[in-house]
Parts: sequence; structure tokens; C-alpha cells
Amino acid sequence: MKVVSAVLLALISVQSIAKNIEDVRIDGLVQMPSARAFDVIGFEQGQPYGSDKVYQAISALFGTGYFSNIDVYEDKDVLTFKVDERPSIGDLTIEGNDLIKTEDLKRGLKLSGLEVGEIYKPETLNKIQQELQRQYYALGRYGATVDVSIKDMPRNRVRVAINIDEGKTAKIVHINIVGNQAFSDEELTKDFQSGEEGASWNPFSSADEYSKAKLQGDLDTLKSFYLDHGYLDFNIESSQVSLSADKRDVYIVVNVEEGKPYTINNISLSGSLPISEDLVWKQVDQKKGDVFSRSHVTTIIDNISAELGDHGYLFTNVNLIPEKLDNHTVNLTYQISPGPKVYVRRIIFSGNSETQDEVMRREMTQFEGALATHSKIQASKRRLERLGFFSKVDLQTRRVPGTTDQVDLDVTVEEQASGSIQASIGFSDSDGLILGFGISKSNFMGSGNKLAFNATRGSSYTNYTISYTDPYFTVDGVSRGAKIYYQSSDYDDDDIEDYQLDKVGAGLTYGYPISDTQRITFGATVQQTSINLSDDPSLETSDFVDTNGDSFTDLIASISWSDSDLIGGVLPTNGYSTSASLQVATPGSDQQYFKLGLTSQRYWNIQNSNLWLFHVKGRAGYGNGYGDTEYLPFYENYYAGGTGSVRGFSSSSLGPQNSYSSDSDNDSDAMGGNILMTGTAEIIFPLPMVEDHKSVRTSIFLDAGNVFTDSCYSVSTNCTEGVDLGDLRYSVGFSWTWITPIAPLSFNLAKALNAQSGDDTDVFQFQLGTTF
Repeated sequence: MKVVSAVLLALISVQSIAKNIEDVRIDGLVQMPSARAFDVIGFEQGQPYGSDKVYQAISALFGTGYFSNIDVYEDKDVLTFKVDERPSIGDLTIEGNDLIKTEDLKRGLKLSGLEVGEIYKPETLNKIQQELQRQYYALGRYGATVDVSIKDMPRNRVRVAINIDEGKTAKIVHINIVGNQAFSDEELTKDFQSGEEGASWNPFSSADEYSKAKLQGDLDTLKSFYLDHGYLDFNIESSQVSLSADKRDVYIVVNVEEGKPYTINNISLSGSLPISEDLVWKQVDQKKGDVFSRSHVTTIIDNISAELGDHGYLFTNVNLIPEKLDNHTVNLTYQISPGPKVYVRRIIFSGNSETQDEVMRREMTQFEGALATHSKIQASKRRLERLGFFSKVDLQTRRVPGTTDQVDLDVTVEEQASGSIQASIGFSDSDGLILGFGISKSNFMGSGNKLAFNATRGSSYTNYTISYTDPYFTVDGVSRGAKIYYQSSDYDDDDIEDYQLDKVGAGLTYGYPISDTQRITFGATVQQTSINLSDDPSLETSDFVDTNGDSFTDLIASISWSDSDLIGGVLPTNGYSTSASLQVATPGSDQQYFKLGLTSQRYWNIQNSNLWLFHVKGRAGYGNGYGDTEYLPFYENYYAGGTGSVRGFSSSSLGPQNSYSSDSDNDSDAMGGNILMTGTAEIIFPLPMVEDHKSVRTSIFLDAGNVFTDSCYSVSTNCTEGVDLGDLRYSVGFSWTWITPIAPLSFNLAKALNAQSGDDTDVFQFQLGTTF
């Protein structure tokens, strides 16, 4: 309260008896409604008042925060409150903030009552200024400053400008652990998120940037390290953070008391065991004399809970009771409280605005009305993730009110795009200009079926394909797929012989599940193939056409086995997939040949992160003729080199070369081979400036591979039969992939490591608007 009038002071000092009020007035109100102001002071006509009541009214008015000054006058039984209102906020700007988003700052200001239209409260703004400063200090920005400027505006308003200089993050110069005898500083800090300046090999690493939260996590990591090595008496006595004078260098000292490691003396079980004790003991892989490890204990507790969960005791509670003995040994007691068996009353799906409940329900291995089991719930989650329709799948059990033996299973998903309509213009180093149009929907009408139509035209090929796949043609999970296609290829470049190839076909496939991740697929395709050789064909293609003709109708039977547990859709983040296939142009076809294929890949998380991954993949293929067909038809040959194969070498340029007659002006080109071997190992890592890692991926890679033949044409002059692993080509490089809303985009920078004379190499390769 700033001012109380002299009249009121005199009234208070002289008058000790309450006096009735004939009228109450409030002068100076602009923003606060008068009705609210009268409610605040609580005076009514004819009501007696005294000094205490006036003071209460003044305090209540100041408490609203609307007023900077209040005078009170009494004249002829009329009490007048003269108020000066604080200005309102007419404009609010925030500048200089990068680490903390503007919308987050404005949200915090709004919760504190600071936004355009609200009353300007200096004390609240000061608190927010101090809190912002504290947040930047916690982020290691000790040089950060937060300045607030206030400027008057017309109509009793002010302009509030918050100017932030975030400064630079203080760098960790040295981390010193004091008191450690059993382990070196390097052993103790190797899993720290914090690191000394210049110690990381990763140029994008922020490990040397100090953060209070990051340091606290490192102290927890340090404690876990000692507890995992048996040091039950370990204690962090203190941690100090020192700053250099310019606030740019940080020195961290952690004082520890190690104690002695404990070994296990005895292990026992307690509590009620509704299942065989032997099943529980199978989960306990500790023994007397082992060094105590907290992480090992946590794993055992999880395994015991999962074992009882698989018998319906879903809410089992397992606790460890350690008893430390004088000789640095410990007795361990696993106390088990299983609770009642639990059954699933209902399974409730949410978040699936497009996908039908039926599509999700058929993937569930946990059923309604059945005993709730841990393994079936986890298997259901995995199957839903493998669909590729959802970016996130969460399964939670919820007790049914009023019961002890029933739960509802809540399945919450976040849907992601499962289809696209594409009209694109692209370019690739191998196919030149590409025009494409396609409609693809992996979850057609929410049914889980896949419908696709694609039309693609490049400088050397034209493809049209219509396909439809029903993964649940029968309730048992038998799938059925149908496809019609037309392919026309006109090879005319420096790497592949010039000829034109047209294919028209239609096929039908049926797939049968043999396990949760494995499937066997049978198919049959009728294919019409036409060949049109150039004016100066190679000796091999000319010999093939002279012997077999240039038009073929073949019935191609196929069988394949696949085992896939990939998670993450187009850009997987975990799991594996392996497939083996056999295609046979059956007897009675114009051509009789077979092709065997094997493809496998696997992803591993690095440090339990979906952003840092290790990925390996390999592909092998073998084909040949049989019966009256001596060779694998040349148009069915395998090729290697380029994107999706051995990067750094030109597309389809590796392997056996064809031959030309002595009077030909053509140079030898790649003709492919009937044996394929390729492999890739890569480390996938996030770029710091990229936020959407679900559609953008970067990696460094090592590629290897080549194409060979074991059946040279009799007319060949450049052919060498057999597989020589010394002829494998290698390359290393950097890859960047972006799944754009229009089409995939891929860039590769690669270096061929062992290019031989005659090899065609490409340092830079990219694709846009095509599937890779």
C-alpha cells in the first residue's frame, strides 16, 4: 500500500467508534469491472465501518494486483476509494532464445499471468527473469543474460521486451574422481554422458558441454557401476563444480568412498509360490561366491515376474531383501507376492482412427476371457508393431473396479502414414530422368490389405504394376496376393549392352504362417518375354537368341520362406529379417531355368538408442538352366554396383563382361552373371540439426560384392568361370536418406577401395522419385 490519505489517518486516529456509511464510491477504475471492485472491498450502504475494516478493504484491493496506489476519503458519510490502476501489457516480445522454444516460454509466462491483455506485475516478471537465468545455468550457459525492458504505450499500456543472450555452453575441461582405488577414472567415466573437451571422436558430440542434469545422471551411473560390482557400501560423499573466471571452463571433482565388494553367501526364496518352485529357481542364475550385482538382481526380478506372469499372476511383486554380513558377504532373499490369477475382461483399442479394430484384434495373441499372460501381451505388442501402420504401440493392463481377478487391456496406438499418392519427376545417375506416378496403400480402407498401382518411366525403362495383397485371406492368417505387370527395358548406356526387353505377366501367391514371424509363400506367374537385339549385339546375346529364339512364354513357379521381426517400417530401428526363395521356370515353358536367392539383414541398438544403430545385410543368388536350357537366360542375370548394391561403383557395372567380334566398334559391357554376392555393414547415427529421425537417416558404410559365373558361353572371349573371393569389390562412404512426402531421396558419397582396371566408379550417387 503506497498512500493512505491524511483525512483517513485523522479519521483513524480520532474515531474509535464505527460509523454508518451512506454511500461508497470507487474512482479511477478502467480495467477492473466496478462490480468486482465492490465485491473485493465488501462495503454496502448503511453498513457500519471502522479503521480496521477500511484497512482490510485496502489490503484486498492491493491483493488483486491491479493497483499501484490507493487513497481513501470520507466526506459527509460518503466513503471514496481513489485508485491508480497498473498498466496492462499491450505487447510482449521474446528474442534471442534458441535452446528454449518461444512457445514454451510464452506458455510459462501465460501460466504466471503475463500475456497480452493482462495487468503488468513487475514482481512476477522479476521472478520469471530469475527462473530463466537459473534454467540457462542448469544447461551450462553461465554467460547467459536475460534483460527485460519496459516501454510505455498509449491508453495505460506497456510494451514488455525480453531479450535473451544465451551465451556459450561452458566446456568440461577435467573430470576428477577422488577416492577410487579399485577402478581407474577411465573405467568409471566411460559410460558418462559428460566428457572432457576434445575426448570424443564424434565431431557432433555435446558430451563436453556441461549440464547439471547430465552430471546428476552421471553420478547415478557411477553409483550403479559400483553396485554392479558388489560395492554395497559405496557412497558419493560430495561433488564440486568449479568455473573459470570467464565462465567458459568447468572442472568437476567427485569424492567417493568405495568400501569393499560383497560376495553372495546364500540365496533363498520367501513368500507364497503358486507355481512349482523349480520354475522360479530356473530364473535365478546366481550362486554362492558370485560377486553381488544390482543389475543382475534386477534382471532376475524381471524374469521371476515374467514367469509368474505367464501363469496368470500378472501383478506379482518381487522384492530383494539383502542381509549384509560382517565378512563382506551378503544373504539374498527374493520375496514373492503373486496376488490372484488375472483374466482379461475386455481389450480396448484407441488411437486407431483409420485402422479397423478387426485388423488389430487379429494380431492379438492375448484373448478376451482368457488368462492374462505376460508373454502373450508382449507378443501382441510385437505383432502390432510389425504391421508398420503405427509409429507407437502401448499396451497397459487396468484393473476392473470391484474385482481382484480381472483386468482390461488398453491398446493405444499412434497411426502413421501407410500409403502415398506420388506424382514425381526425378533423376538418378543410373536411369537418368524419371517420371513416376503411383498410388500405394498398405492399409487400404483400414482393412490391413495392400493395394498398389505404380507407373514409372525412365530413360531406359518403363514399368506398370497393379498388385493387391490380403494378409488374412483366411482367419488362420493365410495370405493371397495378385499382380499384373508390364516391364519394358531399353538398355543403352556405357555399362550394359544395348538391347530391348519386354515382359508382360500375371501372378498369384498364397502365404502360410508357420510361426509368429515365419511364413512360407507359394506362387505361380505366367510371363511373356520378348527380346529385340541391337544392330551390333554381343557374341553372347546373339548366340542365345540364335539358339533359343527371341520370344518366350514361361510358367514360373516359386516358393519362399521368410522370417521377419523388423520394427520401424520403412526405416527400421530394430530386429531382423531373412528370406530364402526358389523360382523355377517349369517344364513345358519355352525356357527352363531356376534361381535361388537368400537375403538377410539385422539391426542392433547401440547404447539402447533408436538413433544409434549397427546394421548388416547380405544377399546371395544363384541361377542356372536345366533340361534343354543350357544357361540361365542372360536377361535373368544378376548385376552388382550402384545404389542398393556396391556403392562407389557405377550401377550394374561389376562382374563378367560380354564379347564382341573383332570388327565391332563396341567395347565390352557388363552382362551380369548367374552368381551374386553382396554385403553391407553400416553405423547409423543422428545428425544434431535434424529433429525428425523417423524420416531422415544418415550412416557410414562398408560395401562389398561382385557378380560371377560358372557357365561361360562357348563364344565368350572375356569370361572366367568360378567364384574368386579375391575379386570382391569394396567401398566405404557416407549415406543420407530422406523419406520425403513426395518420394524417397537418397545421396551417397562413396570411395571404391580396390577398383581394378576397367571398373567404372562413381564418387557421388543419388536417387530421387524412385524406390531404392
